[in-house]
Amino acid sequence: MIGLELSTKKVLVGIDLGTTGVKAVALDVISGSMVGSSYTSILTKVTSDGGHEQEPEVWWDSVVSVLGQLMKSLGTFEIASVGLSGHMHSLLLIDDSDKPISAAMTWADRRVAADTLRLSQIDLFRSIGGNSVVDAFTAPKLAWFARTRPKDFLRAKRLVLAKDYIGFLLTGIWCTDTTDAIGTLLYDFEKARWSSELFEATGASASLGLDVKLPWEIRGTVTSQASISTGLPMGTSVAVGAGDVPLAALGGGVFDSKTVGLNVGTAAQALLMTSEAEAGDGFLFGSANGKDFIRMSSVYSAGASVLWAEENILSNRPINDLANLSEPGSQGLSYLPFMFGSASPKKSDSVRAAFFGLTSIHGGPDLASSVLEGIAFACADAIEALKPSDANFEKVHLVGGVSNSTWFQAALSSTIEAEFFHVKHGGSALGAAITAGLGAGIFSSEKEAASAMEISPIRRTESSKREAFCEARIRYQSWCERLID
Repeated sequence: MIGLELSTKKVLVGIDLGTTGVKAVALDVISGSMVGSSYTSILTKVTSDGGHEQEPEVWWDSVVSVLGQLMKSLGTFEIASVGLSGHMHSLLLIDDSDKPISAAMTWADRRVAADTLRLSQIDLFRSIGGNSVVDAFTAPKLAWFARTRPKDFLRAKRLVLAKDYIGFLLTGIWCTDTTDAIGTLLYDFEKARWSSELFEATGASASLGLDVKLPWEIRGTVTSQASISTGLPMGTSVAVGAGDVPLAALGGGVFDSKTVGLNVGTAAQALLMTSEAEAGDGFLFGSANGKDFIRMSSVYSAGASVLWAEENILSNRPINDLANLSEPGSQGLSYLPFMFGSASPKKSDSVRAAFFGLTSIHGGPDLASSVLEGIAFACADAIEALKPSDANFEKVHLVGGVSNSTWFQAALSSTIEAEFFHVKHGGSALGAAITAGLGAGIFSSEKEAASAMEISPIRRTESSKREAFCEARIRYQSWCERLID
């Protein structure tokens, strides 16, 4: 490690503004170990027409809350730097007084189907933006807002992503990074600039785009007002940060094409590092190192399915505990986790989640196990969608809340030929802390920062159970073929 004098105990703070909650972690710069963590959930307004909105003020209040919890646990540690992560593809428009014009539309907002259809007919989005148009991206949301709320749209001066709103409130400086810029589908990733053609296709101007920097560059320092609100020392450096997907890869130890990262949070993302700017059958994003790319395939409702099941059909009992009372294959019950549409095995924004094969023999344990199996099989499809025809990955690194489920681990590792590892404390918040360390000069490289990660192998379950999981996946795939047009 290089850079700052480390005569006192110092930590790097990573803040991850996720879709369902905010997490803050503190990383000891000497040992690389996690010395603090805090979390709080976020309220989301979901409407019958597909709306999925969050209030920016709630984002900030949640960040203040988790930082308050974290600061109390740090004792004599000093904060060396702060890094930011946030859910990608949201739409938040800011007026000329730096105030939000309305609530933020998240990636899960599905009111934009007509705009997605129109933009998908424009080849420039694929050739310039690097990805096909789907509801999740920012571009169709911008088109929807311009079309349905023209008076409010005229007030817009900036298009802002989730982490960058927090970055502004911490430092008073507006900017974004390359990964979130590419994730809007409004950025020319080859020319490294906002695309006037893509903005114009949505009915907007590229002047809405923020200055674009690399993830580890220093955005600014904590202001006096932000220090009072958060407890962070005034003058603490704040790295620009990145979108939660590339930071999940960084925080999951994914540095080459031999390792797939699987981040299983609210949604799940299978992530593969590549030097080629080609999306293939998945999506293409910038990597946190600023030079490579990440191919991604998604499961839109992974942890979202778990949360729904626990709250609505499992009487708030832990899903993994109940699943352990069932058997592999869930007695023939299959769950397809498509609450927000499907990206794998086929893309469909209109398909929705479903149980198949439900009979009177099935109880709570079977419902629980089928949900975890459905998520695992969807993740297996996502992983296989990334597999290059001329190369084979060797390892899969699991991070995210659902990855802690032993039933999920068993179902997934039974159906994919690779070595599986679980990265303790891994994920986007850790990735954000690493970018802070790179920006402050504490780490000389990503691999140095990741050298202290706690990575443990996942043992495969016994052969008879593996066979049952494989048979269940075949049944799952059959239902997918019937359900998805």
